[in-house]
Amino acid sequence: VVGICRFLIEGLNRLETENLEAFQQARAQDRALLTFSNHVSLFDDPWLVATFAGSSWDGNRWCATDALNFFGNPISARFFSFGRGVPIVRGAGLDQPGFDFLTDRLEEGEWVHIFPEGGRSRDPRRLRTPLKPGIGHLVARTRPLLLPFHHTGMEDVLPIGSRLPRFGNTVRLRFGDVYDSADGLADQSPRAITTWAEERLLELEAAQREE
Repeated sequence: VVGICRFLIEGLNRLETENLEAFQQARAQDRALLTFSNHVSLFDDPWLVATFAGSSWDGNRWCATDALNFFGNPISARFFSFGRGVPIVRGAGLDQPGFDFLTDRLEEGEWVHIFPEGGRSRDPRRLRTPLKPGIGHLVARTRPLLLPFHHTGMEDVLPIGSRLPRFGNTVRLRFGDVYDSADGLADQSPRAITTWAEERLLELEAAQREE
């Protein structure tokens, strides 16, 4: 799956990556890592994430995954479970098994990725705000390293409503800086943490727009 995703994004399309060393720095530390990004395409993960995540199953991320789209039948549920997708029911709040599972993974020092917008943005060039509060609660509970990233172009690879990927597009992926939430951020309220995360993504979005 990783090889197919990389061929799609880096072979049939073009990928430009900035500050990848921030991700490498975070992964080199023996700490839980929570990455978070904007969300514009149904398959931002795994198509895009596979280009930098590596092919080791044990070292790969756990990803908050929409239960309706990806866990609607036993076959797809099994497939995406093998790919470390964790079913999250939209609108069910934070008191649900998937959210507790992600919390446990971070407490065990693993890597988790979430899309804090809570769904795909209908305007791919503009972050869907305000962000959902789940990210603030995860950070407050587990105090992980944090790494935001922002991307453009996935909306052209798989536009909303399209069933098949398109080719010949440029995808731009920009990582922010690594933040240690244990240095005070995790002691703030979940609302304040969520606002902080939103500001980081908006900064990356602005930087992408300037290019």
